Amino acid sequence: MVALLAMGASACGGSPHRAPPASRTPAPQPSAAPSGQAGVAWTYDALMRRLHGRRLRVGGRSVRIDRDTVACGGVGRPARRVDGAPAWTRFRCVQPTFPPGAVAGPDAIFIVEPTGRHEVAIRARRLTRY
Repeated sequence: MVALLAMGASACGGSPHRAPPASRTPAPQPSAAPSGQAGVAWTYDALMRRLHGRRLRVGGRSVRIDRDTVACGGVGRPARRVDGAPAWTRFRCVQPTFPPGAVAGPDAIFIVEPTGRHEVAIRARRLTRY
């Protein structure tokens, strides 16, 4: 009985010895932007300047992107460096919503792909709740 209990505890994570974390393979980088310009990459700061104040249509709603509350991260390894800062060709973003009469609403989740010097494609828009 004791042996069964010991085996059950180790199978449920009771053992102090754990397997090393699995290696993470970076997401594939797009080879060209939809506009046909290959290698358009922006820094995080450039992304924030271009997204702030923009309205995003998602789930039948219009959500304003606010640089103070939006969270974005570059996907994969940086494509290059611009003035020493890393720059990406794709970003994943989450913008919380704050509907009237509620503390918080569903988050808008979306992908941003720079397509030119000042242009972006916003894809995979959706609302979610946690």
